[in-house]
This record gives sequence, structure tokens and C-alpha cells, in this order.
Amino acid sequence: MAMRKAKVFAGIIVLILLPIVVHGISNEANLRPIIGILSQPGDPAPEGESYIAASYVKWLESAGARVVPIFYDMDAQDIERRFAVINGLLLPGGGATLEPGHRFYDTARYLVELALKANDNGDYFPVHGTCLGMETLSVIISSNYTLLGEFDAEDAPAPLLYTNEAAASHLLRSLPPDVVTDLQNKPIAMENHMNGGGLSMTAFLENPALGRFFRVVSLSLDKSGAAYISTLEGRNYPFTATQWHPEKNAYEWTPHLHIPHTTDAIRMSQEVANFFVAEARRNLHMAKNIIEEDELLIYNFKPVFTGKHEHEGEERDFEQSYFFKKISRGL
Repeated sequence: MAMRKAKVFAGIIVLILLPIVVHGISNEANLRPIIGILSQPGDPAPEGESYIAASYVKWLESAGARVVPIFYDMDAQDIERRFAVINGLLLPGGGATLEPGHRFYDTARYLVELALKANDNGDYFPVHGTCLGMETLSVIISSNYTLLGEFDAEDAPAPLLYTNEAAASHLLRSLPPDVVTDLQNKPIAMENHMNGGGLSMTAFLENPALGRFFRVVSLSLDKSGAAYISTLEGRNYPFTATQWHPEKNAYEWTPHLHIPHTTDAIRMSQEVANFFVAEARRNLHMAKNIIEEDELLIYNFKPVFTGKHEHEGEERDFEQSYFFKKISRGL
């Protein structure tokens, strides 16, 4: 086991070298995992529609999962129908208002409530939030709608500064040791958030509900040197959240962002996907029959080449996106 050194940073202990203990994921009873991804309105979706960036879909598929889209404007009955089929939930990055009365937030909160209830009843159900998804989980768990701070980490790949709680992280203990070391020592975690995005340690500590639910696994620094929380993990629930984007390394290619595409970065992306899909294999939700499964899968939709450069110098964040028509029913 590696020796540990530590220093105090931003009021907490940051590990310089993490001891690695590899634990295999057990109880992989489901060899046909399906993961739900929540759609959201806004760019690049046309007016009145919602979207899912195809990179999230490819990322999960690369680890052996399939995807069911969950539309942000679905009613409760349709949400519950999809929840009964999926084996895990991914809340993606993007931009949305995180307050009650806004459809993305209300639907995300309902899905998280279903996941919490399932786990409380012994139904192992993993949830992962990326960027906006991490912020969404933080706001839902804390019930604090002014929780988030202002950090400038747009286009800012960074190493992870592991905290003293990182040694207990199920995520890190499940990754290959060299991947954990690479995340610590190399700027391969793609950070891309700004305009009010991010969670400070101060905000975390001032909201006891967050500390009871989550452990802080890592911090990162924004462009001004300010520290923000970059990885969270549930203490008693299979919830993980990253302010960084593991799906971008392998599947997003816009030249205006400095997304790490090195071999180490791609391997990290794959191993994090492997972890989350392995978690989903522990869940036994399934469709009533193969016809229902076929009906719900994202295969019924065609991705659009949204990263196409129609004019010189034009930049787009997503290479491909799925678009979904608006649903008129209320939640």
C-alpha cells in the first residue's frame, strides 16, 4: 500500500498520494443494463424541444449499457414507467434553472426521490450527476436554491485534489490504481463550468444535509485559484457526482475547448464509464417485455450532427445531439 502525505488546503486535508485498495464490483446480476438520461431544453435544441448530447449516450454504451431518454417535460406516470425499466440514472451537464417550478428541476427532483426510495427499500439504484447534474443533486439534497457559487472553470481541465475522505471512496477504490493516480497528477478531468456554477467547501459545510448525504472526494481550482468541489459521493447511497465531464474526453472534438484526448485521458473516461455501468448491473429493473423495451430505447431517435462547421470559425460544444419534441402534459 502506498504511503500517504497530506497538507492543509482551503480548510481541509488534501491527500498528496492516495492509498489504493482495489475492490471488485460484486453482484453483477443484470447483464442487460439500461440507464436513463434526463433531457433538457435550450441550445442546441430547437425552440420548444429538448436535447441529450450524444456523448453521454456513447459513453454509457462504451461500457455495455443501453440508454432510455427521460424527457424533462414528462408527467409523473411516464417518469415512473421509465424508472421501472432503467437500472441507473444520469443527470447530464448543461444549463438550467435549479428551482421548484422549473420543469427540468422538478423532473430531476422527482427522479432522485424515486431513486432514494428505491434504495431505502433495498433496490440498489445508482445515480450519477455530471456538472449541472452534480449541481442539481446538491440543490435537491440541500433544498437550498442559492447554494451554488461563481467559479470560472470554463475550458479548464484540471487535476483532482483528493480530500481526506477520498480513501473511503467506492468510485476511486473501484478504478485501476494508475487511473486514480493520473486523475490526481495530470489535468485530464475536463472542467467546463462558469456563470454561477460550482459548489464551495464553505457552502457545503454550511448545509449540514449535504455533509450527512455526501462525502467530498476531491477539489479542483478555477482559473483564479479558488477551490471548488469537483467530486462528490453518497455516504449511504450509490450516488456519484462530478463537476468534470468524463464523457467529453472520447466523444467531443470542438477545437475551441482544450478537452484532453491523450491515451491516459481516454482510458480514464472509459474506466469511469465502466464503474457506473457496473453499478447499474446490480439493479434488476426491467421492461415488461421486449416490445416495451424496444419502444423506450434511444435507438428510436437519430442523432444530429450539431458540431458541423457550416461556416469557418463557427464553434459548437456537442458533436452530436438527440432532439425530442415537446410534451404538453404537466408533471
